[in-house]
Amino acid sequence: MAVELSKFLNSRFADESVLGPLRARFQSAEPFPWLVLEDFLTRGFVDRLVTDFPQKGPSYDKYCLGEDGKICPNYANPNPKEFPEAFQLLDSLISSDEFVTFLSKLTGIPDLEYDPDYFGGGIRESQSQVYLPPHIDFNYHPRNLSHRRLNLLVYLNEDWMEEWGGAIQVHKDPRVHRTDSMVASFPPVLNRCFIFETSERSWHGFNRLVPPPGRSRRAFTVYYYTKDRPDADDVSLHNTEYVEPPLPARFAAGHTLTGEDELLLTEAIVRRDARIELLYRIRAEADGKYAHLWKEYEYYLDLSRSLRNELDSVRAAAAQTGEDVQIGPQTAHGSSSIRAIRALTDRVISLRPVWRRSTGR
Repeated sequence: MAVELSKFLNSRFADESVLGPLRARFQSAEPFPWLVLEDFLTRGFVDRLVTDFPQKGPSYDKYCLGEDGKICPNYANPNPKEFPEAFQLLDSLISSDEFVTFLSKLTGIPDLEYDPDYFGGGIRESQSQVYLPPHIDFNYHPRNLSHRRLNLLVYLNEDWMEEWGGAIQVHKDPRVHRTDSMVASFPPVLNRCFIFETSERSWHGFNRLVPPPGRSRRAFTVYYYTKDRPDADDVSLHNTEYVEPPLPARFAAGHTLTGEDELLLTEAIVRRDARIELLYRIRAEADGKYAHLWKEYEYYLDLSRSLRNELDSVRAAAAQTGEDVQIGPQTAHGSSSIRAIRALTDRVISLRPVWRRSTGR
């Protein structure tokens, strides 16, 4: 179904004289292609989204469940069938051919595909004290293995104050630039859109939320994919990778810990332990999944060694009787020793490459 973009999208983005410079700014941005667009949607449409934002209740809580099954401070609804009406209209917009074509013109990334699964995306709300450390996102779609290429986030926070936190941040690699990785920061104000190319260097996050009671950080996120990408052979599949921020500068020799410091340290330890637990769980799942392959490998390795030892013994016995031990084309002729050597050779040859790689021979 065709969508009239001007009903939902700020009309100035249809002007090529505006779109061209924006594309150039996106493609030349550092440390990866990114762009912030103000007043992204029409005023009437964004007001509908604010009004229709999901309210707390049973249907809300089921999208706040953590991995432990408990209610957590983050709401994430990836199910378009259960979006409020205004968000279903938004889904119709961002999934339309017209909008996807607009994104390709804006970014220069061709053949973009909308994700109907909203894997990792959808309607989002984060409560006080939540923050998102610098990270790069998973880079393949888990169902069809398409390449994740573009993130689009629209913020829905009226009258947001910068001191409330939750600012979207653009980072250089925080593993290299430990204490000075941030290059840009923008409060999540109403109708601000943040677009960036998803890659192995698109580090981003948001700082700790400290809004007044009754306020939270609200956003809508969607990701776009392509079936291929220019550097596909050089990109390995990975999940989302986080780098926790360093402790504040006040944590230095001679500093006396306060109650706030104690809470901060406790939180850092809990987050670290959760990451370690996740890695152990992934390792355990992998061990269980591939254990049978390792057992088969060991079986064939042992068989290869056994057959080679048996072959060496037969060769030695044949040499003591003065028989010719050169193995030529298979025939039914020759002594029993020669026939035994030929039979063993046939059994060993197919296994020999595995054996050599395993023993270094």
